[in-house]
Amino acid sequence: AEIPEPVITNEELVASFNSWVDAENARRADTGEALLQKSDSDFIVHASGVKTRHVIEREGILDPTRMSPRIPARPDDALSLEAEFGIASAKKALAHAGVDGSDIDLVICSASHHQRPYPAIAIEMQEALGTKGAGFDMGLG
Repeated sequence: AEIPEPVITNEELVASFNSWVDAENARRADTGEALLQKSDSDFIVHASGVKTRHVIEREGILDPTRMSPRIPARPDDALSLEAEFGIASAKKALAHAGVDGSDIDLVICSASHHQRPYPAIAIEMQEALGTKGAGFDMGLG
């Protein structure tokens, strides 16, 4: 699999989240809204087992005013970011198996987020890898 190099630890994520909680609670103090609770690294490990995560972009995720990656928009006719990662992984798998794209009859892709609804990520991968047959995306949302 193709894995991004940047890593965020639970401690970094919690520091960012708790900074946001402090700011949000300050805003809520005079409104009567319920105050939020801070988190800690142990909670994340207990709830998910996750201690670190690989991410595409750290700064936007760790910015308490944003808490999501800053990924530049791509034009619809450009390869999607998801397909780019899938193609890199597929090329490694094809090389390991000693085959090329023309030997593949079906591309199945699963992603939790999609840059756009069409074309399907699997279709983008098929074109880039030179596969034949069918392409199928499994979406989670």
